[in-house]
Amino acid sequence: MNDIIQVITGAVGSVGFGLIFNLRKKYILQAAAGGFLSWAIYLFCSQYVHNGIFLSTLAASFGTAVYTEILARVCKAPSTIFFITSVIPLIPGKTLYYCMNAIVLNNFVQAKEYGTITFLYSVAIAAGMTMAWVLCDFSRKMHRQLRS
Repeated sequence: MNDIIQVITGAVGSVGFGLIFNLRKKYILQAAAGGFLSWAIYLFCSQYVHNGIFLSTLAASFGTAVYTEILARVCKAPSTIFFITSVIPLIPGKTLYYCMNAIVLNNFVQAKEYGTITFLYSVAIAAGMTMAWVLCDFSRKMHRQLRS
């Protein structure tokens, strides 16, 4: 039940950021599906990968980026507008807050611990996105080459 609430909250959070970023109303449902998908992949992977902050986030980011690439082609819109709203549930807000709080309190050991976790989340999001976009770009180029 907790997982269901989390993925629904991920979808609602993505809708909220879509509204803040002035995403067109016709794309709000897709943004919700992207937030749902990104957090569902993260939860699924985190249950099967022991201490897999990096791998779970990487898989979720990769899956979300592939989803947004497909969606961009179907909707004839840039993929970044879908990716930004869909990846919102993966943003490491809690660990970043605790890291900054520890720095303010001069607790540098704890700041290093939370900073490392925040860094792993961030790099995993960027790496998953990059891998998906490179594969999708390669796929488009191969498709064009084969049609010629």
